[in-house]
Amino acid sequence: MVGLGLALAQPDRRVLVVTGDGEALMGMTALATIGVAAPGNLGIAVLDNERYGETGMQPTATASGVDLAAIAAACGFAGTALVRTDDEIAACVELLRRGPGPSLVVFKVAPDTPPQAVPSRDGVHLVERFRSALGL
Repeated sequence: MVGLGLALAQPDRRVLVVTGDGEALMGMTALATIGVAAPGNLGIAVLDNERYGETGMQPTATASGVDLAAIAAACGFAGTALVRTDDEIAACVELLRRGPGPSLVVFKVAPDTPPQAVPSRDGVHLVERFRSALGL
């Protein structure tokens, strides 16, 4: 939803959100809201390892066949895709970079447990880092 707000506030800039399947599933109403708002400059990349990584690698609904790209299309996204092979990556990255928005691409990735770096949870630090990244 932060990405939606940013896309609406900065219509001349392309906004890319990178998220996971767990977050996308837990916030599915966000997909409907984004589809209705229809920001042409918003792209969402979902890294789908079919697991809830933050809580112990339990399977998500995508492991049982739930298709986030199809859900986004049903919510009114202008472009959606599902990437399962390396050969499909280039075209789908291009959809996120220049395609009609909003667009959502699901990248199926291995359910490995990579080393984790826990970000700061200091609210003031997070706000300042976000503002700095926007050049504010």
